[in-house]
Amino acid sequence: MRNTLDLINITEGKSYYNVPKINTLKEMLKMCADNYSKNIAFKFRHKPRLDTITKTYSEFSEDINAFGSSLIKLGLKNSKIAIIGENRYEWIVSYLATTNGVGVAVPLDRMLPPNEIELMLERGEADVLVYSQSFQQIAESISNNNKNLKALICMNPEKTDFIDNSRFFSFEYLLNKGKELLKNDYNEYTNIDPDPDVLSVLLFTSGTSANSKAVMLSHKNICSDIMSLGGVVHFKPGDSVLSILPLHHTFENTTGLLFPLFLGMTVSISDGLKYLSKNLTEYQPDCLIGVPLIFDKFKGKILDEIKKKGMEKKINTLMGVLNFLSYLGIDLRRKVFKKLLEPFGGKLKVIVTGGAAIENSTTKFYENIGVKVYQGYGLTETSPVVAGGNDYVRKTGTCGNPLPGVKIAIANPDSNGSGELVIKGNNVMLGYWKNEKATREATVDGWFHTGDLGRIDRKGLITVTGRVKSMIVLNNGKKVFPEELENYINKVPYVKESLVWGETTKQGNVEICAKIVLDKENITEVVKCPDDENAIKKLLDSAVKEINKLMPVYKKIRYYVFSYEDLIKTTTMKIKRYVETDQIRVLFMNMATSIKNAAGKNIDKLQEMFAKSVENY
Repeated sequence: MRNTLDLINITEGKSYYNVPKINTLKEMLKMCADNYSKNIAFKFRHKPRLDTITKTYSEFSEDINAFGSSLIKLGLKNSKIAIIGENRYEWIVSYLATTNGVGVAVPLDRMLPPNEIELMLERGEADVLVYSQSFQQIAESISNNNKNLKALICMNPEKTDFIDNSRFFSFEYLLNKGKELLKNDYNEYTNIDPDPDVLSVLLFTSGTSANSKAVMLSHKNICSDIMSLGGVVHFKPGDSVLSILPLHHTFENTTGLLFPLFLGMTVSISDGLKYLSKNLTEYQPDCLIGVPLIFDKFKGKILDEIKKKGMEKKINTLMGVLNFLSYLGIDLRRKVFKKLLEPFGGKLKVIVTGGAAIENSTTKFYENIGVKVYQGYGLTETSPVVAGGNDYVRKTGTCGNPLPGVKIAIANPDSNGSGELVIKGNNVMLGYWKNEKATREATVDGWFHTGDLGRIDRKGLITVTGRVKSMIVLNNGKKVFPEELENYINKVPYVKESLVWGETTKQGNVEICAKIVLDKENITEVVKCPDDENAIKKLLDSAVKEINKLMPVYKKIRYYVFSYEDLIKTTTMKIKRYVETDQIRVLFMNMATSIKNAAGKNIDKLQEMFAKSVENY
């Protein structure tokens, strides 16, 4: 447990726009229904290729009130309602109807296996499960095992005969029942005034059900983050955003759903990543929110087309000239590069990215064609955004300034001013569900410890450098951030991804090691056969040697292994570092035992095992 805090560079963001004050999400939706009643709140399809459906803010508000009323009438007030499924309008109505008067919403990751879903429902003490049709069999199985569930509600059933079951309902059935209740002046739900300070949303962090934490958020937490975002980023009512990322993630939930609604924007719900290109051209978003991988892929496709047409030199020259003119106040980039904006629908003005660091080259590409890139930073525990580029300040390679009302500092800094990022503000969680010890460890003197390492410059711009848990501490006290080395390795054209860690040898020395995952398609451009281990090793030896030239001696990669098998990840695509390194250690222990049994020699130096077995891994 942390007992003392040595803080430096305490910084707080400032607001550029005046925003209306909201205490609860229910207040926010009433404000939206009053101010933007006839504006389109949502565009979506029930299934890909079907006709597009629209919902006005007035219709959206009525649907929430109807569904909430139906749930209250069923006797589900103060219930914990779990929601699982792909992004869809019914998901959003279920979520907001729950938080705005019924009880506590428990969004679940739809990528979890059935046993994990069942465990999450038990840990979250769910009373109700709202699910999409693809989870019908899982829901039926869970209903047999979990007798605490009072109701199971399918958002889009293919058949409705199961409604006769005392615990199974369809979303549409309950929605229509709720509309009848409202027509008959039933107001028990609409009269509820949610407490802004109590638990409203329970969110499980990524990981297995055994070790994931459940974050408790209130209306106050979420609304403070929405208002803070509104203070630095502005869109006009009627501007549109395309919802791509899973809604159970706070990044998408707050920035891709609630914040756009707060501004009176139109939220278009993607049919899925498979249909993303089609959705972009038909919905023509002004803003796109996603992880860097999405924007990297689009950039790659566009640059490939430019290369095929032999226009690289011309485009690069144009970008240089237009950037200079933009600096002088003459911005023609969007007009000149109109064709390059067409794959995004032609109207894209702003990209908001988070979840991982975006490559500087990717940021510069989009800025060069007239699209602003806002790199954000945050955590589930902070509702989630705490910093980011904005309409007035953004710098490539940084996470921008703190949001207004959010304080960020560096705790226990090293001699270079780097240390753990800590946060204070109304957006910081209530705590971890039924885990007081973890809550106490995470929060000291009112400051939430992020577990992220970083630094803050004199202008208050934040740079995240790595994770506290993954940081490698050498014998001489020097610190190595794996993410820095991984970034260099991942730039090698035939490398798909990598993992860097520190391994302690029997002599007590800590050596920098790496696992390199190769891209089987790209590797064939430099070797004749992707299974030619000697040729691949020569390539990697050369690549690692070049990377090491850029590093001080203590950061040099000493040993590596390579594979075509993807790294093990959580459902949020974060690498399970300790699972990976444990597996590698087990592999080498087994190999050492085999060598000992076969040759009668005990190879007791870990580095020797790396050197001898790298080709066979």
